[in-house]
Amino acid sequence: MATGRVTPRMGSGRPVAPISKLRRVESGLSITINAEGAIVDAYVVTDRPDEVEAAIRERGWTAG
Repeated sequence: MATGRVTPRMGSGRPVAPISKLRRVESGLSITINAEGAIVDAYVVTDRPDEVEAAIRERGWTAG
């Protein structure tokens, strides 16, 4: 399992938009970002979804 970090960033280093939905799936986490009406779905494949979810929330990347 890779241990590198993936951040929701664009060229300038600012977050694209807050994560609007964060859901558990069999392979890890499913993430939905709603950026000005454009829906972006992403998946985080991990065997440690609790730690990844906590890190995302601690960094303030979620909308809620």
